[in-house]
Amino acid sequence: MNKSLVSSCMLAAGIVLGSAGTLALHQPEAARAESGMNMPMQMAAKSVGDREMNAAMDGMSKKMASLKLTGNQDRDFMMMMTPHHQSAVDMAKIELRRGTHPELKAMARDIIESQDREIAQM
Repeated sequence: MNKSLVSSCMLAAGIVLGSAGTLALHQPEAARAESGMNMPMQMAAKSVGDREMNAAMDGMSKKMASLKLTGNQDRDFMMMMTPHHQSAVDMAKIELRRGTHPELKAMARDIIESQDREIAQM
């Protein structure tokens, strides 16, 4: 299998898994306890980039947890998606600064462009 494809898939899987863990944090406390998702999802930091990525995820989690949901699905969706997208932009910028893989850096540029555009729409 192509190494660049494997790397891209690993990045995508990390984003999806990170998002799933973060979204679980916004369940009611009883549901989190029941599901075993009591702690923020954080990977063991092995580099400065790792610490920066963890900080981006922690910032998103704190922002999302601080939002006061209204019960209006459309409004709540927009409120929750904005910090989610901003975290993707923040992590993509870290990839541009610290990454070395040309295809992943191109993906990071695409993420920044698309997520910034969507944040502006929201």
